[in-house]
Amino acid sequence: MGHRTERQSAFSLNAPKVDESRLRLMPDDGSDTFRSIHRGAMAFAEGCYAGIRNPNSHEDGLPELPEHEALEQLAAFSVLARWVDRASLLTV
Repeated sequence: MGHRTERQSAFSLNAPKVDESRLRLMPDDGSDTFRSIHRGAMAFAEGCYAGIRNPNSHEDGLPELPEHEALEQLAAFSVLARWVDRASLLTV
């Protein structure tokens, strides 16, 4: 499975599969809040990788970021890392 698929499926609302574990930020109580939190986490993770990590990893010659922008990007990944760290892992 590709990295993009893993990021998209990690917070998926679907049940875990043999080759696809799931992360849960809260118990599935069937609420709109549960669905919203996980949908947001999926989108945020994809956005961090597509908008921050990938350009900086795949493009040569990009100018160095000003310190405040680099810190903002680091903060975004810090939020994502905290969510992943706090999440429960569901496996089959």
